[in-house]
Amino acid sequence: MSRPHDGHRSFFPMGNPFRMILPRGARLPPKLTELLTSYEDGLASSLRKVKPEATSEVFTLSWMKLAVECLSELHTNIATLITELELPLSDWDEKWVDIYLNSSVKLLDICIALSSELSRLDQGQLLVRYLLNVLNSGSDMPSQEQLRRAEVSLKEWIERASERSPRLDSCLAALQELSGNLSLMKVRHSAKGKVLMRALYGIEAVTVLICSVLVAVLSGTFKPLVDFDVPEKFGWSTAFIDLQKAISGELSRQLSRGSVAAVKELEDVDVCAKQLHTLTCTVQLEEENASLAHSFSRSKEVVLADTTAQGRGHADNLKLADDSSCQHEVIMLQSITTEGGMDTADIKEDTETIGHTKEVMAPEKIIDRGHQDDNTKQDTGVVTDISCLERREELLNCISRMSKSAERLQLGLDSLSKRVDDFFHIVLTGRDALLCNLRFSNGGKVAAEVRS
Repeated sequence: MSRPHDGHRSFFPMGNPFRMILPRGARLPPKLTELLTSYEDGLASSLRKVKPEATSEVFTLSWMKLAVECLSELHTNIATLITELELPLSDWDEKWVDIYLNSSVKLLDICIALSSELSRLDQGQLLVRYLLNVLNSGSDMPSQEQLRRAEVSLKEWIERASERSPRLDSCLAALQELSGNLSLMKVRHSAKGKVLMRALYGIEAVTVLICSVLVAVLSGTFKPLVDFDVPEKFGWSTAFIDLQKAISGELSRQLSRGSVAAVKELEDVDVCAKQLHTLTCTVQLEEENASLAHSFSRSKEVVLADTTAQGRGHADNLKLADDSSCQHEVIMLQSITTEGGMDTADIKEDTETIGHTKEVMAPEKIIDRGHQDDNTKQDTGVVTDISCLERREELLNCISRMSKSAERLQLGLDSLSKRVDDFFHIVLTGRDALLCNLRFSNGGKVAAEVRS
């Protein structure tokens, strides 16, 4: 017998489990699923490509160029996806429009700040090229005047390199707001809207992460870095988390040291500039000391020459006195020999020998002292020449290293500046297209209202 009051009983007493696995509205049409999968696969591929093998690569201009190229590619892809969705702007929710416009204007501000900082660094390169041109003497040692002018320019460049750009500080608030507003908006009754919001969430997450790294490295501080989590349900989640783990922790640790010149190429030039500044000061001091030593040596030679001349005059006077004394002795001896019968020739010979000995001994003392001074002077001169030669080689090598480092920095800045400018125009073009469609859509609505 049936029970008239029991009613319909479900086969599943706890409810339909398939409704929990496949909630209402979760399934997308095959075409939309294919579009979303293709987009997210491309996003994951770009993230894997930009992941550095070593954290130190993040500090190079070449990695930053690759990261900006990745952003340009992703923002071009999102524009293509919007076109392929065939979702007219009239079907967009106002919140979707607000999210896109708000994010794009902050992103444009960040691009302007990055371009401004790169331009500031490029202006500093003008000073580097000037001082390298001042020191350019071929293979010869720069003159005292060249070293003096280069020292002034080096000091100015070092002071400029230690400055922070105020424009980059303005990026902090923009990055914090973008990361704070990052969320996947729930969309009902629009499968295309769900695909659009999911794609926009992915590109915003990647853009905030990469831009925070760029600003942090260029500013030399960890403050711009943002930390946020993304759900693991997206096709690009694993690649995003891997990239975040690869750079964020180590990047924060290294930037917390407070180093201003965090960019590798800029740091190389900064090290060479400081070494070159020290060498120019040292070489100038050594040349001044050598000039003083030369002047002292010349004065000493003049005094020694005067002393030698005086010594020779004194020896001549002694010779005259000895000759007179000898003549007097000869006269006395002659008188004695006349009385005593001694040989006059022998006495004369002994007298000449004594006089000659006195004549020779007096100048020899002066000559020996002169030889000792010459030997000391020669030894000191050899040591000084060796020291100057080593210093000259060290200075020329430092100039060569700085020239190569400055060239690498210039190439990196030019390339990165172009990529940032390209990315700026991609974002601006997408924003302008949306605004144009929005005006066209509003105009159509007004016309329809007028006709009605």
